[in-house]
Amino acid sequence: MFRSAIVLLLALLSGSAHALDPTLSIAQLHHDAWTSKDGMPGDVWEMTQDRDGFMWFATPSGLYRFDGVRFEHIRSLGGVPLLSNVIATVRAFPDGSLWIGYRFNGLSVYRDGRLRHYAEADGYEPGGVYSVVADERGRTWAATSKGLFMLDGSRWRKIGADWGLDGTSEGLRRDPSGRLWVNTENALFYRDPGVDRFVPTGLTGQHFNIMSAPDGHLWLWYLDKITRLPERLATPPHPRDWWTTSYSFDAIFDRDGNLWHAGVGLYRLGPDALARTDVVHPRTDPGERAPASLTSGDAMTMFEDREGNVWLGTRRGVDRFRRDRVVPAGLPPGYANVSLALDDAGRLWASAEFIRQPRLWMHDGIRLVERPERDVQVLATAADGALLVARRGVIERRKGGTTIRIPFPDSVPQAAMDGGVRTMLDDGTGLWAGFAYDRLYRWDGSRWAPARAFGLSDELPVSMARDAHGTLWFGYRDSTVVALRDGKTRRYGMADGLDVGVVGRVMDAGGVLLAAGDKGLSMLAGGRFVPVRLADPQALAGITGMLLRADGDLWLNGSRGLVRIPAAQWRAFLGAPARTIATYDLFDAIDGYPGIAQFRSGQSSLLETPDGRLWLYGTDGAAWIDPARLPRNRLAPPVHITSVSAGGRTLDAAGGLILPAGTRDLQIAYTAPSFTMPERVRFRYKLEGVDDDWRDAGPRRTAYYTRLGPGRYRFAVSAANEDGVWNPTGAALDVTIAPTFVQGAPFKALCAALFALGAWLLYRLRLRRVTLQLRRLLQERASERERIARTLHDTLMQSVQALLMLFEHARDRLPQDCPDRPLIDRTLEQARDALREGRDELTALRGAAAPAEDLVGAVVPLGHILGEQFGVRFDVRVEGQRRTLCRDVAQETCFIAREALQNAFRHAHANEVVLEVAYGEQAFELRVRDDGRGIRAAARPGHWGLAGMRERAAAIGARLDIGPGAERGTVVALTVPAGQAYERPARRPWWRRLAGGVPAGQP
Repeated sequence: MFRSAIVLLLALLSGSAHALDPTLSIAQLHHDAWTSKDGMPGDVWEMTQDRDGFMWFATPSGLYRFDGVRFEHIRSLGGVPLLSNVIATVRAFPDGSLWIGYRFNGLSVYRDGRLRHYAEADGYEPGGVYSVVADERGRTWAATSKGLFMLDGSRWRKIGADWGLDGTSEGLRRDPSGRLWVNTENALFYRDPGVDRFVPTGLTGQHFNIMSAPDGHLWLWYLDKITRLPERLATPPHPRDWWTTSYSFDAIFDRDGNLWHAGVGLYRLGPDALARTDVVHPRTDPGERAPASLTSGDAMTMFEDREGNVWLGTRRGVDRFRRDRVVPAGLPPGYANVSLALDDAGRLWASAEFIRQPRLWMHDGIRLVERPERDVQVLATAADGALLVARRGVIERRKGGTTIRIPFPDSVPQAAMDGGVRTMLDDGTGLWAGFAYDRLYRWDGSRWAPARAFGLSDELPVSMARDAHGTLWFGYRDSTVVALRDGKTRRYGMADGLDVGVVGRVMDAGGVLLAAGDKGLSMLAGGRFVPVRLADPQALAGITGMLLRADGDLWLNGSRGLVRIPAAQWRAFLGAPARTIATYDLFDAIDGYPGIAQFRSGQSSLLETPDGRLWLYGTDGAAWIDPARLPRNRLAPPVHITSVSAGGRTLDAAGGLILPAGTRDLQIAYTAPSFTMPERVRFRYKLEGVDDDWRDAGPRRTAYYTRLGPGRYRFAVSAANEDGVWNPTGAALDVTIAPTFVQGAPFKALCAALFALGAWLLYRLRLRRVTLQLRRLLQERASERERIARTLHDTLMQSVQALLMLFEHARDRLPQDCPDRPLIDRTLEQARDALREGRDELTALRGAAAPAEDLVGAVVPLGHILGEQFGVRFDVRVEGQRRTLCRDVAQETCFIAREALQNAFRHAHANEVVLEVAYGEQAFELRVRDDGRGIRAAARPGHWGLAGMRERAAAIGARLDIGPGAERGTVVALTVPAGQAYERPARRPWWRRLAGGVPAGQP
């Protein structure tokens, strides 16, 4: 009792992966096979599963690795070739190392990416290897044709008589307690943990195999029989640690306690039968045997992987057995046209036919048991639970051991007798039956009446149903549904939103009417039918069975398989029928679904038995699924990057990769060993630096990237098993693509510099062109001003002067006491003032343009003109070497100088006006000095153009000072910093010549 409790507790604690259900027969397990056409040549001597999840196979034609999808012939590891292709044994250790034993010449270990071959220099005597194990201290033991060897540290030690071992070892095993078992050519020995000595068991002979059962008992395979060893040798109950207990041999115990034996075919004996015996003879004792669909009848070795799948190595390939979610019901192969129904006791009945030979079965709680009837056409369940059985010419109503026989209507033709009943429905008060080659009738307990008597057409309905309110629903081939209640009918068709094709099934789903057909599923809401949509529309095609369970899940049996819509999703859809249902489960052929949903007029292909199982049928027979006990794989698949290809070359994916310059395309292959449903393994990946989020790759195991640039990237990939359990870490690979010269930083900097230089040269070119244009405009304006000034001087001014002279002559001829003489004098004075103002304006007009290279030459003529006009001496003083001023500075300085000269000559009443110009290294200075009466402080801010002079000075960044002279008079001083005043030297370097620049001062 205590032992059983411990076994149960440990089984619960170790349930990381589902095992094979011991209540299922071998025929009900999912069987897959691989042979040479799949890349697995066969003649498998040993199998193992490494820490990374890969399956390894030792064969005389080489070492093979399998990830669930592809077999890979391994000729070298870590870049080092194997010693031989004739591999006798392969064993994965918990530390991640892989030991490879050869049939003739030695032993190798692959650890941490390096392959090492052992030789005589290591104390090892090369020979054929039978088995390799690790003891409780981590030491490696090898049974070979040269004897038993132990690797203690870095050197092998041969174990012989000094350890109590007699003979040459031929087999080596370790049981869960850590005890080592060695069989020699004539005896069996064992060594307890921590003891450096072997003890003989007293058993003699050859070819022993020690096996451990989950309950801790040890069994000995010897001489075609398997014997339980004495209780004193048993080990404590333990969880199934697949590293130490699941050896590849021709007989094993799986984690559920089933004994498997590979010999002539495959033999299995369950734990209940084992508990009743101490000796098993697999060849002769009763037990389960595999069907004849194995790759070969000559099985050699067996293995159980970490997910609980059982593997069989044969002469021709590899077989694997796993549990299906959809379990075959056990009907003989080839039977079709299945019909399912329950009787009043809740028992399942099934009918089917093979080449028009109908059969009937009843499920006795364990299996389907065939019944003697041979003419059953279709089954149904009545409203009161009675079993309705349609046979040739009669419909039987079976309930409580009583059978009521209802003959076919007299009007049914002979063809209908042969074709039989197509559909039946018990509405609670009568029986509706549709006959082949005829029509629909209703039996009221005493007679048959045709459907037309109830307002229905003569057309034979495809499906019938009764809802919770007693309304009868009839589905037809033309996407039409007719409701019958209280003698009144209502027809629904495409005009009412119903577009499902042939209405193969109608059902009341908790007060909601559903109509299913070959084109989809619709729901009646508000007097109209609304389509039910899934993310994959084809998942709802060809529905022939519907069922709403008590937990609210909606199950649909269709051409794609069995669909489950969770209750929460279904409720959400009922609240918003326009939405698409995104979350659902699809059980198809990978889950064991038998073909596709079989269409049989009037009969639902899906029903629920009292034990909660759902029974269904498809084109390949009947099956069942237990929603409460669906096997779930909780082991996330390990993920590995297997290879990287770039530029047509395959590269080693170990560690980081530095790809050559110019690489643009990258192809990364990855895998995730998972063996229960490898077809359902899904991947997602991303390349950091390119992808912002994960890419969903589905089952694809290669990632492709094109048009990559230089830089650092990190590729990450993750995988999920068939139950959506994702690997949280996945695998990653750092990739660096070196830049080409044109992609490198120096080249980019050079390009940036050249671009900047080009932009600057273009700017200079544009500036030069604009400058030339402005210069031409200024020259044209100056020329135009001079022409206008000359014209005005030679015409208007001369004419006005002549008029003045005439008026003066006329005035002089008037007597001195003439009363008009004062008026004429005032008029002449005003005319002279106007003439003077005109001359001033002409003077300003002539000097409006100031050449930058000769400021003095532009200002001095005005000074001489003003000096002659006002009778004032004018002097010019220039200091320093003359330099060309910037165009703007020359222009504004010229205006300031002219304004200052005009003020000095007109308002200072001076005897002398001096223009001083100094070309200094630090600044350019211009001063206008007079010896007149000076300027009043009150007049400085806004009189005589002083405000304009200050504005012009500020515009060129100059300082303007106006004040009294040293002794008398006024000084106007303009100071311009050299950096702003002077143009740069007018030399033409190469870049200016390249840009077509024009030196300063040249037109």
